[in-house]
Amino acid sequence: MTISTHEAEHVIGALRQGSRFLVTSHISPDGDAIGSVLALAHLLHGMGKSSVTCVLEDPVPRVYTWLDGASGIVAPGAVVDSYDTAVLIDAHTADRSGKVAPLLAKAERFVVVDHHLVESADGVVKWIDPTYAAAGEMVYDLFMRGGVPLTRSAAECIYTAQTTDTGSFRYSNTTARSHRIASVLMDAGINIRAITERVIDTMSRGKYGLLQRVLGRIQFLANGTVAFADILSNDLAETGALPEDTDGLINYLRNIEGVRVAMLFRETNGGKTKVSFRTQPELNAAELCRAFGGGGHAVAAGATLECSIDDARKTVLAHLRSHSGLDL
Repeated sequence: MTISTHEAEHVIGALRQGSRFLVTSHISPDGDAIGSVLALAHLLHGMGKSSVTCVLEDPVPRVYTWLDGASGIVAPGAVVDSYDTAVLIDAHTADRSGKVAPLLAKAERFVVVDHHLVESADGVVKWIDPTYAAAGEMVYDLFMRGGVPLTRSAAECIYTAQTTDTGSFRYSNTTARSHRIASVLMDAGINIRAITERVIDTMSRGKYGLLQRVLGRIQFLANGTVAFADILSNDLAETGALPEDTDGLINYLRNIEGVRVAMLFRETNGGKTKVSFRTQPELNAAELCRAFGGGGHAVAAGATLECSIDDARKTVLAHLRSHSGLDL
């Protein structure tokens, strides 16, 4: 039995022991976070658990509001039910859940399930395995290990998690296991075309306007191997975009021919700057971001810097210059 298998069995054991659950994920939730939280809720209901509260600091992005259970996700201040088991998925430390963190500390049992490459993790019971392309795939395995029937609604949540974190199965984190899981999800009745249209192919006018600004600000370094751009704090209001509309914009930089490192800097109203990294496999994005208190995956990661966007750009580029071997 591998370490990962042993950890997964411990998670199943903890879920079986619990009776009242709180399920959450990281701030600024993406499709993997939303899909995994909801799929886990379906799993718990399938195990006969009637008390399951899904809570997130940030609202559910509109492209995921159609998922079964999404309308029931509440904000931290709305949690009134007591619970004995808290589950954090697609994140490894309580602080990644934002204002939900104090609620996690109240649980008798704290379970962490994550597929990010990390040095350590919170949780009394934890399952960390970066070989999974998405946390949603780990929830799928929990269904299988727990002997819980996979409903179409749960399958839609898991596929949404998969398709967002693998770039519709195009990214290097996609594995044979990813395709095997997707095959089972199709057998459960999901409509891949409908999910892709809702989650991947649909873009609001506000996001189009924001994308236009980002593309107009792209700068190149190191003979075109490094590309970066900015999103300013006033861009969202002026284009009608929402914070969630920033998701995926960095891919337009990464997909440019010859680019090995793509960075998108986003200025926030609180005087902080968020930076997203996308890299080719030979450059570890998670290690680059870890220097700024961030992290993620080997080719996709991010961090938040406590400074202006100009200072953040200078700091990150200086770090990249000294740690990448690229001639910036």
